[in-house]
Amino acid sequence: MYRYKPEEGRNSRQATFWLGEGMIVFGCYSLRGTLNRWEGMRSEMFENFSQIPVLGVTLNGSMMVAVVVFFLASVSFTRFLATKKNADHLIEVEDEMKKVTWPSFREASNSSIIVVACVLLLMGFLAFSDWALGSIFRAVLWEKI
Repeated sequence: MYRYKPEEGRNSRQATFWLGEGMIVFGCYSLRGTLNRWEGMRSEMFENFSQIPVLGVTLNGSMMVAVVVFFLASVSFTRFLATKKNADHLIEVEDEMKKVTWPSFREASNSSIIVVACVLLLMGFLAFSDWALGSIFRAVLWEKI
């Protein structure tokens, strides 16, 4: 995976790889669940397989298909990340992230308090406006002033 500029952009490359692998695992898990409901995967050939001890899943046709898809997708994804264009992009992303000025905990917490206070103030104003306009329209339309 790191044939092209192996010492540059390691963090962004690894983060991208593991996030992509996570999505592939989720997709294969969903595929296995979908294939379990398909009648063709419930044949007599697959009924004699036992459960995998650590994972607690039954090794059947849908599981085998999902594992094959997982390995094919993982190899394809790894080759995709290893291309020069994608590697350069991830290296540039990591370089730009090093230039970011991150707020301190105090700055972030103060900003969060201000945002929460503004949201509460706006919520109160909108609730009061809704109540006042509702009362006015109710009085005009139904109480015949």
